Amino acid sequence: MPLISASLKSPILLHSLSNRSLNPRFIFSTFLDSRAVVKQTFSFRQVTRAYSNMSGDGVAQFNLSPTSFLKIQKGDITRWLIDGSSDAIVNPANERMLGGGGADGAIHRAAGPELKTACYDVPEVRPGVRCPTGEARITPGFKLPASHVIHTVGPVYDVDSNAPASLSNAYRNSLRVARENNIQYVAFPAISCGVYGYPFDEAATVAISTIKEHCDAIKEVHFVLFSDDIYNVWLKKAGKRVGDFNLSPTTLLKIQKGDITRWFIDASSDAIVNPANERMLGGGGADGAIHDAAGPELRTACYGVPEVRPGVRCPTGEARITPGFELPASHVIHTVGPIYDADSNAPASLRFDCYSIFSCGRQKTTSSRHGTRKSKSAVSLSNAYRNSLRVARENNIHYIAFPAISCGVFGYPYEEAATVAISTIKEHCNAIKEVHFVLFTDDIYNVWLKKAGELLPN
Repeated sequence: MPLISASLKSPILLHSLSNRSLNPRFIFSTFLDSRAVVKQTFSFRQVTRAYSNMSGDGVAQFNLSPTSFLKIQKGDITRWLIDGSSDAIVNPANERMLGGGGADGAIHRAAGPELKTACYDVPEVRPGVRCPTGEARITPGFKLPASHVIHTVGPVYDVDSNAPASLSNAYRNSLRVARENNIQYVAFPAISCGVYGYPFDEAATVAISTIKEHCDAIKEVHFVLFSDDIYNVWLKKAGKRVGDFNLSPTTLLKIQKGDITRWFIDASSDAIVNPANERMLGGGGADGAIHDAAGPELRTACYGVPEVRPGVRCPTGEARITPGFELPASHVIHTVGPIYDADSNAPASLRFDCYSIFSCGRQKTTSSRHGTRKSKSAVSLSNAYRNSLRVARENNIHYIAFPAISCGVFGYPYEEAATVAISTIKEHCNAIKEVHFVLFTDDIYNVWLKKAGELLPN
């Protein structure tokens, strides 16, 4: 197959709230277009390996623009494809373009010797240099599932005097070459993050900022990342720079790390949610921290809430409201989540339907003891979120911040808790301008960010 020049033209989970409302989602599959098989006459095993590699884990999807998505996933970039005709992977090459180590070597091996031959035919701009740092060239994909390879050269971090500009140019020029060649789907590795020594956090900042600015005419930009460390950094950076989710045309979901006791929006129509116990007189974890930050007046106010039965002011799943006192937010909405191993509040008639909805088809609802326990807890946890939102509306609260209810000593598994939380607020967020999750640990933050993407499709 002849070399494809940079000017080739031959064929081969957005809602509109505001410009800061970018709605990510997760996908769990990719397409295997018949043209991909015809293009390289892949064996069934090759195609199956490509498919299984990309569909096993969640793909975090963020909106870059009304027409372009950013997708971040773990995997082997040599197996990535979308349609086998308008897709390209980016090879982090060296200036000679004749193969090397790391991802560069892996891509050359997977593409076969024809790739090296095509690269050799790229004209040198000076002796030994076919692609200067920051520029990009394109060739066919040959034996790769993707139709093309875009070769770019990132900077050596300790050598390049303007490494951020060079790295940005590598991403920008790769996208430019993609557009010039009618490539609609592009997959990047973490350029310069291997032996070139670029710090992950800095590299992710440059990468995501650049593609956000230059993604026009590209339908999907993927990052296919090989290691957990790089994947986690990229996911967090995307959440900060591209993050914000839409629950409805008028309600924004924001997921952030931080201390909920310091959160506020306007100190007049905002409230934090306290994961209380039924007595409402303070406890450990976030409950104790909120009481400490609010001052003793909060306990006095809680003591004044009428008991519905001896020792119970707020039954599990219900919600009460008090002033915020010394907290930055104007109000505290107190709710009680279920103890995961002990809750048995859901009637049998609700148990199956509720858990089936919350599992979104990803888990089977069974009549086993374990499945029943989770179903009952899901109902109670959903009620805690739903009633908190109801109390907020009744008190003209427009901004509300939740912790991860029941995920501390109450033992609710993060993945299941996030499913219930996000499903419930999506259904019951009317009249609320912004719903925030203010989460204290990396583990919970990562799960919530991923689950929001999965449960909030366009």
